[in-house]
Amino acid sequence: MKKILISFLTITFLISLTFASDTGGVFSPLILDAKSGGMGEAFTAISEGFSGLTYNPAGLTYIDEVTLGFTHLQIPQSFTRVEFIGGAINLGIFSLGAGLQALGVTNPDELLFPYYEGIAQISLAKKLNNKLSLGTSLRLYVAKLDTEEANGLGIDIGAIYEITPVLRLGAVWYNPISYIKWTTGLIETPGRQDLVLGVNYKLFLGEFPLNIAFDFSFYDKIYFYQRLHFGLETQIPKTPVIIRTGYNGEKNTLSFGVGLNTKNIEFNYAFLYTKDMSNQHIFSLSLKY
Repeated sequence: MKKILISFLTITFLISLTFASDTGGVFSPLILDAKSGGMGEAFTAISEGFSGLTYNPAGLTYIDEVTLGFTHLQIPQSFTRVEFIGGAINLGIFSLGAGLQALGVTNPDELLFPYYEGIAQISLAKKLNNKLSLGTSLRLYVAKLDTEEANGLGIDIGAIYEITPVLRLGAVWYNPISYIKWTTGLIETPGRQDLVLGVNYKLFLGEFPLNIAFDFSFYDKIYFYQRLHFGLETQIPKTPVIIRTGYNGEKNTLSFGVGLNTKNIEFNYAFLYTKDMSNQHIFSLSLKY
C-alpha cells in the first residue's frame, strides 16, 4: 500500500509539472542554486560565477579563479531530490564550464517503477569588450520512466551588458533548439523554453549595499504574474553574512536566503515558501582557488 501511495504521489507531481505551465513536463526547470533561489530566481543580469552554469552562461566571464560548486534540492511532496555539481574556469580567451545534474526519488526501493532524469552540460562564454559578454550552454538529456527511456539535447544562449558599473542588463533564450526523444517514438521539448530579460541595479543605503534584480519572461504563461521575478540582496557591514529575499512568479514562491561569502568559500541556503507545493530547502556550496 505504501509503494502504491508513493508511486501515485510521484506520478501526480510529474503530471502537475506537465500541465502547470509551458515550463512543465520532463526536465522541468528546477532551482539549482541557493543564491539565485533566495532572490526569486531574478538572476539573469547577475549570474556570476557558479550560477552562470544554471542561469545565464554569459555570467561565466566574471570568474577570475577556478570555481567548483555543489547544490542539493529536496522536494518532500514528490519524494524527489536533485543534485547538481559543476565547475568553471576563466582561460583568458574564453571561460569554460561543465556540470552534471541528477534527479531521482528519495526512496527508490519503495517505488513501483524506476524513474530518474540526468543532464550533462558544457558552457562557453566570452567577454567581447568591457561591457558585453556572450555565452552558450549545450545540455545532453537522459531519462527513464517505468519501461521507457529518453535522450536529447538543448541549447541556451545568454548575454550580459554593463550599462554602468552599477547597472546591468541580461538576457537568456532557453532551449531555442532542443528535443527529447522517447523509445516510444514520442518527441517533445525540455520543460524550460523561455526568453527572459533581466535588470540588476546596485546601490548603498548607508553602510548597507543593496542588490536589486528583476526578471521578465516574454513567453506566454497562464497568468501574467508567472512572468515576473523580483530579488533583493544585502550584506551585513563588516561581516561575510549576506541576506536575500525574493518572489518567483513562475513557481509562485516567496523566498528567503542567507549566505556566507569568504575569499575562497561561499555557502548559501534558501527557503522557498509556496501554497502550490511543499516548501523547499536548497543548499549550495562553492569553492574558489
